[in-house]
Amino acid sequence: MAGSERRLNPRPSRSVSPAMTTSLQRPRLWILAALVALFVAGFAASGGGAAEPAAGARASASAAKTVSIVSFAFKPATLKVKRGARVSFANTSNTAHTATKGGSFDTKRIAPGKSKAVQFDQRGTFAYHCKIHPFMKGKIVVE
Repeated sequence: MAGSERRLNPRPSRSVSPAMTTSLQRPRLWILAALVALFVAGFAASGGGAAEPAAGARASASAAKTVSIVSFAFKPATLKVKRGARVSFANTSNTAHTATKGGSFDTKRIAPGKSKAVQFDQRGTFAYHCKIHPFMKGKIVVE
């Protein structure tokens, strides 16, 4: 090996011309462009990320209602809901309360900052009160 030099990393020969590398890159660009176009089309079809909820999601969202317990009052005092709706009683005051309709529902004590939900499956008018503060009254009308 003394007379002949052996290179560990020989330089590659120029067997591929620059025109060939450009032609090899074109399919990659087309694939990339196609993927971007599909992404943009999908994003536009979904409403740009702010799509409206599906009809079922709208129905269940509209079925969920809240009665806030503010100081010593139920707000709203009268709430109309559709049959099957869930009503959440949210205690925003600094003392415990209940929402009770004897024989129909009783949330038990709701601590300050907590809430309890009741589902109304039967039509009718449900006048309720707070067991702790009986002067607090409200009404759920189920249509």
